[in-house]
Amino acid sequence: MKRILSISLSLIMLALNIFTIPAFALDEQSKTISGGAREATEEQMAGVEEKIHTAQQTRSIYIYESEQLGFSVTISGISQDEIIAEETDACVNFYHAPSHEKYGGEIGSIEVVFPRSVFFSRHYDDMAYQIIAMGEDQVFLWRNQGGGAHTGGEFLDSFKRVSSAFSMENLRKGLVPAQPDAWPTLQTTRHLAYLPVDDKFAHPDAPLTRGDLAQMLYALLDADNKADSSQFLFSDMEGKDCAQAVAYLASYGILTGYADGMFRPDAPVSRTAFAVLLHRCQFAAPVGRYGEEFKFADVPADYWAEEYIYSAKVLGWMHGSSDGLFHPEQEITYAEAVTAINRMLGRDESVTELLSVSNPFSDLSESHWAYMNVLEAAGELKDHSSVPGTQEISVPENTSAYYFSSATDGWAVSEGQLFHTTDSGKNWDKVGKPYTYAVSGLFFFSDQEGVLLGKSEETSCILLKTSDGGETWNDLLAIPATKANYLPVEQFPTEKSLMESIVSAELRPASKTAVYLTIRYCPYESIHMYDFEVTRQAVITDSK
Repeated sequence: MKRILSISLSLIMLALNIFTIPAFALDEQSKTISGGAREATEEQMAGVEEKIHTAQQTRSIYIYESEQLGFSVTISGISQDEIIAEETDACVNFYHAPSHEKYGGEIGSIEVVFPRSVFFSRHYDDMAYQIIAMGEDQVFLWRNQGGGAHTGGEFLDSFKRVSSAFSMENLRKGLVPAQPDAWPTLQTTRHLAYLPVDDKFAHPDAPLTRGDLAQMLYALLDADNKADSSQFLFSDMEGKDCAQAVAYLASYGILTGYADGMFRPDAPVSRTAFAVLLHRCQFAAPVGRYGEEFKFADVPADYWAEEYIYSAKVLGWMHGSSDGLFHPEQEITYAEAVTAINRMLGRDESVTELLSVSNPFSDLSESHWAYMNVLEAAGELKDHSSVPGTQEISVPENTSAYYFSSATDGWAVSEGQLFHTTDSGKNWDKVGKPYTYAVSGLFFFSDQEGVLLGKSEETSCILLKTSDGGETWNDLLAIPATKANYLPVEQFPTEKSLMESIVSAELRPASKTAVYLTIRYCPYESIHMYDFEVTRQAVITDSK
């Protein structure tokens, strides 16, 4: 790599009188025995005095290239002599060089799954592995050793510095597949249609078919390669509406076929298979159970998908039946499936107040238990203002949250102060004392009963309730039983770990007497996974 000096030495001496100027170079001859490691170190500047040399700071870039495994990775802040890389047929192991011989010094491994369609069948959907990138037919994984430092005391500080450079953020920025491809992610946009329907029939109580499930997941996944043609791997998919969806999902290993080479798109999906697929479409490992343990009597300890079933339960996606059983081999219906998917996406609309929404389905009655969730999955629900005439309202400057219960009556929080109006916002009156925390959500069930959502530097979620129009507020999360209704308490061993897991929180009106509290958080066992977040939605009413 050519030596770069962006500013001449003489100009810097005149302008700054400082001579500690780092220069960067890549030595083409500095390849290690690992087959592809290089570093770029600062070169000495000719003609600069020795005292200037001692003041310069060394900046290094570590580059590893593997033609065999089809990737290169660049890690800044570490140098060649600090890393030993050993490549095998399927992975590259990285070691802290100074402590390798005496203590092992293993930092972690980049493992390559090929073809990527076997990713899940090889049990890489485990907490020890995190996905770094996707290739056209590869998955690149990082396996962290975990536990204590693999080194002795004299090298410990150096080991910590070097191993911290192999963070997921740096690996995802630095790893470049030779043939890169998209990494699909689930879309959480409300009202996005994903339920296949035909001739005004939603089939809510019919068994969900494998082909329709493929189309549902395909519609929800966001990636820039979905339009690309996919190789049809199964002999019974020619001419099927779901052929593209099946081929695409199968290329990532999310869906699989049978040993005879067929996919059987018309076959029903079991509740167990569905629980597994809810995780696979997010490339997520199942999470564990904490607190009071629960068990389904019909899910034995050695059941092949036990972890997925309990993970779907603890994450709130699926539940057992009234008899306390899970019925793992029972066929899942369309209504059950869309309800679980909506819960997973934070789109559970089960208590949403329907205003002028029409029902286009002749086989879906308004009394059906999943009525609103089916309409949501079909894209029939829209964002409606629950209060006519509120389009004409005005709120104070710097308002962070507001809510109107009628065209004239409303509340707003501006710069830490609650205000109330009875004339559509023409005049605002202060209510109560200023808040010492940031307010992001507000909802009132009546002129006296309301809830407030906020956060502070000390806690990521503040949930308060008033019974006097906002003059005073009580902490809803101070009562353990109430707190468990709204936050995923059962997944965390401590209050601190629970609050640290919360990424965001939102209040969303469901009706005039109910509001959704939507919490987005990282599950405890997955908290080290870079981008696995879960949505938990609860309903708050004035009776709670």
